[in-house]
Amino acid sequence: MIVRGEAAAHGGAVIAHDEGRTVLVYYALPDELVEAAPRGRQGGLQAARTERVLEASPDRIEARCPHFGECGGCQWQHSRYERQLALKRQVVEDVWHRAGLRLPQDTPVLGMDVPWRYRIRGEFEASYRPGQPIQFGFHRLRSHSVLPIRTCPIHDERIERAMLAFRQAAEELDVRGLKTLLLTVEPTGKGLLWKARREGRGGGALDPALGQRVAELLPDLVLLDDSMNLDFWDLTFRVRSDTFVQTNYGQMLVLYGLALEMLSAGPGDAVLDLYAGIGTLGIPVARSAGRVTAVEENPAAIQLSHLNARINVTPNFRTLPGRVETALRQVRLGDHQAAVLDPPRAGCDPAAIAELLRLSPERLVYVSCEPSTHARDIALLVRGGYRLRRAAIVDMFPQTYHVEAVALLERSTA
Repeated sequence: MIVRGEAAAHGGAVIAHDEGRTVLVYYALPDELVEAAPRGRQGGLQAARTERVLEASPDRIEARCPHFGECGGCQWQHSRYERQLALKRQVVEDVWHRAGLRLPQDTPVLGMDVPWRYRIRGEFEASYRPGQPIQFGFHRLRSHSVLPIRTCPIHDERIERAMLAFRQAAEELDVRGLKTLLLTVEPTGKGLLWKARREGRGGGALDPALGQRVAELLPDLVLLDDSMNLDFWDLTFRVRSDTFVQTNYGQMLVLYGLALEMLSAGPGDAVLDLYAGIGTLGIPVARSAGRVTAVEENPAAIQLSHLNARINVTPNFRTLPGRVETALRQVRLGDHQAAVLDPPRAGCDPAAIAELLRLSPERLVYVSCEPSTHARDIALLVRGGYRLRRAAIVDMFPQTYHVEAVALLERSTA
């Protein structure tokens, strides 16, 4: 089919029309005329892949990664970075509009000076083929098959080197049955936290020689198999492979700085930190707030948040274990003046929104990595009596369609 791109769709495709049918075209840009080949259906719509560009956008550039177009990790490397930021704003505006919301006109889109080599965590799939050495890679676009890779320019260079070192060590030692390799590097240190999983239930132990050999191949790094340090704002956090960490360290500081500014917590404020993780947001809040109650369901994250509170001397930080919608039932009305929440991609359970509306803190700061669930939940909060005061879009994931946003809501007094 020959189609013209119209607008960016959340997910990295461009909306186009072919004989009245809506088509999601990958690797095109708005206003481009492209020849595209059908590639199945997605969400009830025809999906297609750009095969040839007939009229190129002035924003089209050569992709930096040799795997772009096959690997499913990046969707926008063929676009100038400034256009990527504009597309992401448009996507957020469209999603919010469909939820009955208006993105404030002064909402900034905060990008990176250098939108490459930003990921401090990477998870690689192992691939075995008859007669060939082990490979590590990522899933192909809209596929479960693994594309072996040797480079990934959105990952920290140390992660790329470590992936190749594990590949070499596994080949030398004839390690079989690996499923995934998870690597995290200390942004300001020399630590490399690693975790490998085997195929099958339980996984099974790995030969210690694998880590020893990788350590020999990476003499400038310190291999860690338990936890590592994450340092920022004169604070230190312990991070493990089984706990969440923002993958873009530089933009994490931008995002968290915005969240703290919007929250404006003072000594007289008790703050709820919902979906708290290991405390990377709640503990900085505790330095200015009267007290912080962190709600988290992951036992490993709760354990680390206790340790991080002790490391950073924040005795006014306490935890409330459990799912947010359940744990909030234990919180008394009027106990907290503000709340900050950073839920997973699925957003908040409706029962969690109901509990927030029951408690009705004066200020809410909602951080999200998924525009559709962000807009859905904010619309529910607005209908429940809150007003949207500010918003900001932070490009945590350059070259991809993913985008992070933060919003300030205040309880309406009318």
